[in-house]
Amino acid sequence: MKEKRWLSIFLFFLLAMSLVGFSGCEEETQEQVQNAAFPLEIIGDVENPITIRAFDDAPEIYEIEHREETKQVISLSELISMTIPRGNDFEVLFKAHDGFSVLISGEDLEENYLALDQDLRWEAINFKHPRSSNIKNIKNIVILSKDLPIGGGFNITEPGENIAQLSIGRFYKDGYSVFSTVRGTAMQTHDGEDYSATSYYRYQEVSLQNYAEIPDTASGIVFGNKGEEEPLAEDGRFILRSNHLSYMQGDQILIPETRGIVLNPPQKRITHVYEDTKTLLDEGEKVLLILVDGLGYHQFEYARANGYIPFLDGLPEPEMAMVTYPPVTVVNVASSLTGEIPAVHGVYRRGIRRAEVPTIFSYTEEQGKSATAIIGPMTIIELEIDPVFTVRTDDEGRNDHIKTENALERIHQGYDLFHIHLKDVDRAGHNYGDLSQKTLEEIQRTDSYIERLVAEWDGKVLIYADHGMHSTEDGGDHRHLIYEDMFMPYWLFDGGMFND
Repeated sequence: MKEKRWLSIFLFFLLAMSLVGFSGCEEETQEQVQNAAFPLEIIGDVENPITIRAFDDAPEIYEIEHREETKQVISLSELISMTIPRGNDFEVLFKAHDGFSVLISGEDLEENYLALDQDLRWEAINFKHPRSSNIKNIKNIVILSKDLPIGGGFNITEPGENIAQLSIGRFYKDGYSVFSTVRGTAMQTHDGEDYSATSYYRYQEVSLQNYAEIPDTASGIVFGNKGEEEPLAEDGRFILRSNHLSYMQGDQILIPETRGIVLNPPQKRITHVYEDTKTLLDEGEKVLLILVDGLGYHQFEYARANGYIPFLDGLPEPEMAMVTYPPVTVVNVASSLTGEIPAVHGVYRRGIRRAEVPTIFSYTEEQGKSATAIIGPMTIIELEIDPVFTVRTDDEGRNDHIKTENALERIHQGYDLFHIHLKDVDRAGHNYGDLSQKTLEEIQRTDSYIERLVAEWDGKVLIYADHGMHSTEDGGDHRHLIYEDMFMPYWLFDGGMFND
């Protein structure tokens, strides 16, 4: 009896252990279903591309009933919200590993989910769409914007015209060519035999000629997100990556993230402010450097045609000049005063105020010459001299009239380089729009300030702008690779010609 009793206890123990083991296996499988998957990318016309490797990468995990089965899923709309789509009206393109694709509207995605099949591959469950949209083995999901905001795609522009704004999502939908470049070949000897292995990079190339007319004879500059610039070369290639295009020449990626192309750019650049000023100082000239913040070339043309700038209209014809990207004040003040592009001087976005190379004020001091700068109400970039700040404003936020008075008090103190930064045109442009009546009136006032300054200056005068301005729903803005933002007037003349 004792043996039978111990046998019963032993069998009960084995049964209990097997149940515990089975329960553990079940938990492990459940954990595997939640946390293991082939990666899925959400890319295209989005600000923040994401890669989903597991359910835990989603904001929340849900359970739904599908085909008489309870399935764990994640919400498609929540994932797309994480990417910050460019525009409010878009389509969603599902692309499978085998090349099969499905396109649906992005209007109502509240009952659209992603799940993992038994092979741990992503599949779509779309209750409101046809069953054919329930695509399996998904590799990536592409957002195709139907209302790209300004600057939301790859821009092609030229002086006087914005040619095209191209959707990154559309490149994925329309297709691309694939090519390879050799990374390298390794050799190894084993048992007297030589073995080699050659590795490659594979790239997805987009042909821009399929989307915009780009003449073979056109010159151009490719601009990067951090102020990089490269000439548009005959053997240059545009590589599709995530939510942008890279620019490649030979087997080298020259610009990792491009913003667009300017075709047939003008010869004059904002970097010539430094070069022209340096040349004049070397020739013994005194230079009055006037920066009119936010005066685009199209604004100048409109103001001249409508009689708002009688003094500037009477000057020698200005050159059209191009600023650096992005067309914002801090970047282009640095470009004008250092003579370098943002990729070199290091000020490639708002928030960076120290250039990595010296400005024209450093050169002036090295040559034993004197300089001053009338700026305000805040510092744009750090200078090697102590500028004169003009902080006070009137009831409407203007302070250029106060700057002008400060400048006139100092203009005859023998400075070799005299710089003044006028900001009221930019302020009005932001508040009311680039060609609004209030902005034009501000341009008119600025014209009178410039006339007074030039009349008192015995030397060379250089007048330029740091960027232009385009209209928005609630005023104006400037930060995109478009004609309105990238081009400005550039004057260089002898102030003594107008002293009378």
